[in-house]
This record gives sequence, C-alpha cells and structure tokens, in this order.
Amino acid sequence: MGIRLQDVAAAAGVSMSTASKALNDRGDVSESVRRKIAAIAEDMEYAPRPRSKANNGRKQVVIVFDHFNSPYAATVLNGAIRAAKRAGVDLVNTCIEGEARGHDVLSMPWLREQVKSGVAGLILVTTFLEDSKVRWCRSHELPVIVIDPSAPNAEHMVSIGATNWQGGKQATEHLLALGHRRIGFARGSRQSVPAGERLQGFRTAMQEASVPVDESLIAGDSFSPESGRAAALKMLHAKNPPTAIIAASDDVALGVLRAAEELGVGIPQKLSVVGFDDVAAASWMSPPLTTVRQPLDSMGQIAVERLLALADDPGRFAHPFQLETKLVVRESTTSLK
Repeated sequence: MGIRLQDVAAAAGVSMSTASKALNDRGDVSESVRRKIAAIAEDMEYAPRPRSKANNGRKQVVIVFDHFNSPYAATVLNGAIRAAKRAGVDLVNTCIEGEARGHDVLSMPWLREQVKSGVAGLILVTTFLEDSKVRWCRSHELPVIVIDPSAPNAEHMVSIGATNWQGGKQATEHLLALGHRRIGFARGSRQSVPAGERLQGFRTAMQEASVPVDESLIAGDSFSPESGRAAALKMLHAKNPPTAIIAASDDVALGVLRAAEELGVGIPQKLSVVGFDDVAAASWMSPPLTTVRQPLDSMGQIAVERLLALADDPGRFAHPFQLETKLVVRESTTSLK
C-alpha cells in the first residue's frame, strides 16, 4: 500500500485537514508549515489519489441506496441531483440490491475501484458500512457521508438526518391531545438509528403524559408496507386493541391502513394513524395521512454540498446535521369519541 495523506500528516505532526490544505495550496496554513509539509510529502514520495473527472471534465459523486423502491429514496435523490447540478458535478447513483457478485457495492473490491477512479466521495442512504471500511475510506481520502444510517457505527461518520426523536414525540403528543391512550407503534428496522429515535420520542411523550406504554402494541421489523400490515394486524387482533397507531414511516403507515381496511376498522373513526416522512403520496392516501414531515429533499441536497466540502478539506463539517421535522395534520387522525 502506498503512502497516504494520513502518513504525511503524522510525519509532519499536523492534522489531515492541515496537510490537505497545504498540499492543495488552500488558506489557513502559514507558508513555513506549507513548505515543511510539501518537503515531507516529496521525501515520502506521496502521490495524492486522482479526483475523477467525467468526459465533460466534472467531478463525480456516488450515492448508494440499499434499495430504490420507495418514495423516500426518490425524494432524497431528487434533492441530491439538484445540488449536484448547482455544484457542476456528476452524480452517479447505485443500489446494493441486485448487484453482481465479486464487485458488490460497498465491498472492498468496489471501494478500491472508487479510490482508483478518484471519485470525490460517497453518500450512503440508509445503508451500513462496517467500521473497518470506514477507517479504510478515511485513510484513502475517500469522504463518506451517511443519510439516516441503518445501524450505529462505533467509528465516526458525518451523518445527515432529521430530528427523529422530536418527530416521534410530536406525533405522540398529537394523539394524546386528541384523547388517545391506547397508542401502538409500528416500528421500522430494529437496527435503524432513525427508527430507534422515533420510538424513543414516542416513549418520552407517553412517559411525560404519565401514560403507560403497552409493549404488546409495539411491533414491526422493517420500513415496508408488509411490515406495517403485519404489525397492525397483530395489534388490532389483541383483546384490547389500540385506538391509534404511529408508523415509523409513510410506507409502514400504508400497511397499517391496509390492515384496518381488511378488518373493517374505520379510519379515523375507530383508529387514528400517523406516519413519518410526508412523501408525496401521503396526501393522496385514503384518508389523507397525518404524518411527520422530514425534509428529505433538503437532506439529499445537503449531503452533496457537505461531501464536496469534505473532499476539499477532510477536517470540515465533522459534526452530524439534523433538520427540523414538522407535524402535518390531515384526515387520518381524530378525537377519541
């Protein structure tokens, strides 16, 4: 393995950010430090990795989805495309599902290809990258940003998401204000960081209202309509079913609505339902869905902007970004009669 930027930085006794600035003639570095780092890099025969240019001479950013069959993914991608156009870079999108073996997306051979081709960086949408690979990307100057991580990492990564805890709390407080006390929660993936934060927001609101949480009314294992349907059927078949259900996403809420329809449970007369995301289809569901809006479009835009900033300066924007959620009340919730 060749000499890396972090090797030069260590030899010079500076941060990777300072080494990057010095070697790329950017500001905030004194001339003496710049000369010192340049001399060390030359002595070590450091060769910076190439930054890819498409045929039109523009940088490339790669955005990776775990799958691409949801309005959530389409909305995030839409925002990323707009930001890429403004920045004059090419956005390459790919998906983990359905890839040929040997060069699976996010495998080590695939990551090596990205470094070799010099892409500006990676945006991971609801996908997981092992800590060892996070370290490998950092050591090879391949910036990585994650949107709504599907599982927690011990290794630090720049993340972009919404105020999921606050959104879960808002949804619950809305139902409590309507008089509901038997409230179920159709969760997403058990490992998902956003899903866990939304569930914790639900628990916090219930605790603050001194309303006990019935653990039998918490079910589901993915962000899919099928999971929402199965979770709702389980809850609605209980001896003491809920009068309201919060879904961890609008896709999950769609499954809850289907289960209620199958059982002849009127919405919102017999069951109030709240989703999370506010995708375009939410206002067209029957009835129109009360949901927590998260700015998916903006998340895609900011991911591209921050990734390009990281590519220029590895020490910038090291903190997570959280965008505000907002409760949008429609016709799927009503007062408990």
